Amino acid sequence: MNINGTKYYDTGDNAWMMTSTVLVLLMTPALAFFYGGLVDHKNVLNQLFLSFICMGIVFLQWVLFGFSFAFGPPVSPGFGSFGWSVLRFGESYNPNYSPTYPLLTYCAYQGTFAIITPALISGAIVGRMKIIPYMIFIFVWSTVCYDPMAHWVWGENGWLKQLGTLDFAGGTVVHILSGVSGLVASIILGKRHDYDPRGTPAHNLPFTILGTCLLWVGWTGFNGGSANSASGLAALAVINTHTAAATGLVTWVVIDAMRGHVSISGACTGPIVGLVAITPSSGFVQPGWSILIAIIVVCIVYTLLLLKKYMRFDDTLDVALIHGCGGVSGAFLAGMFSQQWVNEAGGFDGAFYGRPVQLWYQIAGILTAIVFAAACTAGILLPLHWTIGIRLAREDEMEGLDVSAHGESWEVAASRAFSKFVKEIVEEYNNSANAQNVEENGTIALQYTSASGKQPAITIPFPSVKGLHQPPPKHHAGADKQESSSVSEVIRF
Repeated sequence: MNINGTKYYDTGDNAWMMTSTVLVLLMTPALAFFYGGLVDHKNVLNQLFLSFICMGIVFLQWVLFGFSFAFGPPVSPGFGSFGWSVLRFGESYNPNYSPTYPLLTYCAYQGTFAIITPALISGAIVGRMKIIPYMIFIFVWSTVCYDPMAHWVWGENGWLKQLGTLDFAGGTVVHILSGVSGLVASIILGKRHDYDPRGTPAHNLPFTILGTCLLWVGWTGFNGGSANSASGLAALAVINTHTAAATGLVTWVVIDAMRGHVSISGACTGPIVGLVAITPSSGFVQPGWSILIAIIVVCIVYTLLLLKKYMRFDDTLDVALIHGCGGVSGAFLAGMFSQQWVNEAGGFDGAFYGRPVQLWYQIAGILTAIVFAAACTAGILLPLHWTIGIRLAREDEMEGLDVSAHGESWEVAASRAFSKFVKEIVEEYNNSANAQNVEENGTIALQYTSASGKQPAITIPFPSVKGLHQPPPKHHAGADKQESSSVSEVIRF
């Protein structure tokens, strides 16, 4: 391989950038857990898969031509080229993108950003999009939407970078693009058949807490690695990142407590909003401003979520509000509080420090990202909708994508464990003294009795042991075994 320029490499910088690459890559499975815990139990595996598949499709696209489109030898201020397709530049020295470490490291680092951005969109389309159209969408969207926007904002001659738009780590490129695209996708797909404007019942909040913590850790590389070196600027970005996350968590919990209860899902949302808010300015502002930025954006997003029930679209996991509105607010506030002395190489003074024109540059980047993301998403999904179809059939949607799309269910393991538990109880009973022999193939019944006692008891039978793997029987009410419509489905273990 070409190793020209090795003398310029700094092993500390290279180690930090490779570590940051791992941290940002970790954020995609972390996002899968974050989203997976918030969806209905029938769509858990599918939601995990929607993030997981991006690690394959998007990175393959990135190696083939995505990196070249975004950062390759430019043909204009708007586009890269095929010049670096299939990464045929070796370990060559590049003074613009990786002045102190191999360009391959920079490619890997930026590739992790490309992976997580379309994965964020999946939270807006929970439980109603076909798998094949989704995979086609993320491949095409990464090519025509993400790659050009990354070039405009971060490319050596990108027109937004030349204009003066500040985006240290992806407020416009990652969060606004994914938020707006999620909103447009949810509108084109339409609402779920079982849509509840009050929200989707979270089936596994421990998943979400785990995902939140891993996202928080991974964001260290997301923002800190964007300093492009193991330097004081990286330290500043890391401090601002964790300060904003902590502020977001505390602010959300305090607001919840003032309203009467502290929700776990809200406590997980708070730090994510704080992290989204500080991303575009993490390398341009002093730590004190990261506290204020996080408080402002958390209050904005919290208010919008309270108004969600009046909105006419089904953005299932609030991608448009958290990432779209959070990204817009954070990008705008970067133009307020940035200081050039904090980042002399790439920063500018903001409006608060006597340069209000920076706000207009930020607005230009924000509007560009909004319009471009909306146009690209609609331009991809509508032809797919008119040709191969993107929306699941009602029956498949109600059954859940775990079964209808993947033919599997995470609940099988729990069912087998429960079956084994019942078998052990039966064996222990049969081995006890004076016990009558009990067959292993039977049913377990749960009984529901209303508090008032005015309604007859409802007995819900469950298949056990061998019968546990058969289709569940219908519900019966009382001793007369009449079917009851009071219970909608068998309780799952």
